Amino acid sequence: MLSPKLSRFVLASYLIILLIPLLFPHVNNISLIAFSIFMLENLLVIALYLKNKYFS
Repeated sequence: MLSPKLSRFVLASYLIILLIPLLFPHVNNISLIAFSIFMLENLLVIALYLKNKYFS
């Protein structure tokens, strides 16, 4: 599925993305930007999982 190095990066980035709106509340639409990055990362993980499951 994911390499151990990539999976550690993904898990760490989830925490960082959740902290961004708390650290920068004065930036307009920071929650929307963080949510968009979070969703793109989730889609990437799902795509990699499906790729390895069905096309290996």
